[in-house]
Amino acid sequence: MKVTKPVRVMHAANLQLDCPLRSAGALNDDIREIVELATITAFDRIITKCLEKDVDALLITGNSFDASYPSLAAEVALRDGFGRLAERQIPVFLSPGRLDPASAWQEIPRLPENVHLILESDDAPLDLTDHGRLLATLLPVTAETTIEPDELTHLLGDRSDSQGSRPLVIGMLIPDRSFEKRERPRLTTTRFAALDWLACPAGTDADSLPLIDGHVLIQASPQGMSSTETGSHGATLLEVDAQRKTRRTPISAAPVRWETLVQLVDHVNSRDDLLERMIAQLERLPLIEGEEVRIIDWKLDREASDTKGWETEAVAAEIASALTELTDQPDGLRYVHRVRPVDLDLTIIEPAHREVLTEYLLALERRAPTNPAAYSKWIKEARVDEVLKSTRWEDWAEAIPTEQVTQLAQQLGWKWCSSIGKK
Repeated sequence: MKVTKPVRVMHAANLQLDCPLRSAGALNDDIREIVELATITAFDRIITKCLEKDVDALLITGNSFDASYPSLAAEVALRDGFGRLAERQIPVFLSPGRLDPASAWQEIPRLPENVHLILESDDAPLDLTDHGRLLATLLPVTAETTIEPDELTHLLGDRSDSQGSRPLVIGMLIPDRSFEKRERPRLTTTRFAALDWLACPAGTDADSLPLIDGHVLIQASPQGMSSTETGSHGATLLEVDAQRKTRRTPISAAPVRWETLVQLVDHVNSRDDLLERMIAQLERLPLIEGEEVRIIDWKLDREASDTKGWETEAVAAEIASALTELTDQPDGLRYVHRVRPVDLDLTIIEPAHREVLTEYLLALERRAPTNPAAYSKWIKEARVDEVLKSTRWEDWAEAIPTEQVTQLAQQLGWKWCSSIGKK
């Protein structure tokens, strides 16, 4: 069965306009500004892409804003974006989510006329038209929806033409507010929804959805909201030709990109060697259109038991700082690096010695930082020079960085505890 005319729509979800990105951490002023405006920037870019691609409609499913934290900036962004689309006569079809329930949308003063809300499960179907020609029909769907083909025919009424062609049927998933997901009983019957597309909010449980004839699109956020949402984010361009062949094209929109990378330290010989390897990993990351800031969470890891001094927070912080200095481009792509040190594998240490090592490492962390003058004083009090007949210990105290002493002490404690009882 053919559609009456090719259809092109943009699908976005979980805008969370003016909601803060979680776990971004401490940032310098110019990067902080990009991060604070990230969700609004991403939405503005989606609107721009809708205009560039000359879409027939924009679909937005769930969590456009957080109703529990009223935001004038979020409302202004929505109105500005919808207004830009209205100038080109591009309609917006919008469904609520758990953060922006139907009641919140009903309280918003008059929205632009091109905005059509699908708020309740019993709302009537809405038509998407182009100069009077019917392109698609949109209707509300819940996790408990059953729309058999006969029922769909009844819903569509006289929308099918004399040749039997009918418009594209798009379901807009709305949250079931009758009970929480965790309380939902297991269904014993298979539900069926005679749809071509089902547009879902981010985080939708696919197992809870009705079966459909066509495609399910669970759309992620246009801007990753935390370090768990790595990689590219944006919207999806859906295109259906006259033969109902479909194509999905991801549209990048996020200015802030999260990534999680692991760097092995087993064969790393120095700090510079480690930085080279980490930069090589960064160079292998594909460039994503529109990214302005990369927040990289690094995990130093190893396969052998020797931590080689990479297990301290101080070393990890120093590596993060050096990596930022080498990669951050104030006039280009910005970088924020956060490095997690190598985990101490206590399983390779006999249980009787684990407590000793743990207390030893904690004692080192609690100890106040020591300076070279203190080392010289200890050496003099211990009369080391009299025993060894050498001044090399005094030279050492002046030359070695104090943080390196702590790192070596941690390594020695680890090696000592892991070697007890071994021949």
